[in-house]
Amino acid sequence: MLRHFIAVFCLLGTMVSAQDGFQGQSRLWQAVGRIELGDKGFCTGTLVAPDLVLTAAHCLYDKSNGARFDAWQLEFKAGYAQGRETAHAYVKKAVTHPDYDVGRQGNLQNLKHDLALLQLENPISDAVVQPIRVGFPDLSGAEVGVLSYGKGRAEIPQLQHSCSLNSHPEGVLVTTCQANFGTSGAPVLQMVQGRAQIVSVVSAMARADGEPVALAASVAAAMAVLKVTLAETQLALGGS
Repeated sequence: MLRHFIAVFCLLGTMVSAQDGFQGQSRLWQAVGRIELGDKGFCTGTLVAPDLVLTAAHCLYDKSNGARFDAWQLEFKAGYAQGRETAHAYVKKAVTHPDYDVGRQGNLQNLKHDLALLQLENPISDAVVQPIRVGFPDLSGAEVGVLSYGKGRAEIPQLQHSCSLNSHPEGVLVTTCQANFGTSGAPVLQMVQGRAQIVSVVSAMARADGEPVALAASVAAAMAVLKVTLAETQLALGGS
């Protein structure tokens, strides 16, 4: 049974190992970066198209007062490490999943919608950073990894790997990759035919049978909803 939820967190992990299934993916990891939240901190996000970054919906809200960040306050730094990034861009538009309610962060039915899509002002060339594709999770026992920034390691991303991934009756995914304070929106990754893909985004931490786990929102089906929401926002603003 899941017993406890916390909405602001980071992921703990180990550095990328040459022996695990994620070896040879160093160029792909450049797609994972920090989303700077003005002067209020950061989240982890992933480039999933030249102009689109995937993260957690609650990242778009100031935890000190609950106010939504304006898009212009957000900046994505792809492949950020020790003060340098492979590429960066400011955010033009940001949308959350239409079924996400920031006031219900600890609710499992709400956590499965804890997803946001950011559109960048200037696309990042594939020649510079290769986006990571989104896919459906393999829940038959295939291992997952989580690449993230976090408290105490904000300058260098780390990969926690060899974790399990399972479904929960309420619609969220549960992974033994652990979560802690400091980072949100990190990608949960699986290897498919030798290539990493994002199968979910970390939303919160919890405990299952006394052991720490991370709760994540599945992304493949939600991407279409997020893209429609983004398009509707563009139409409402009268622009492209």
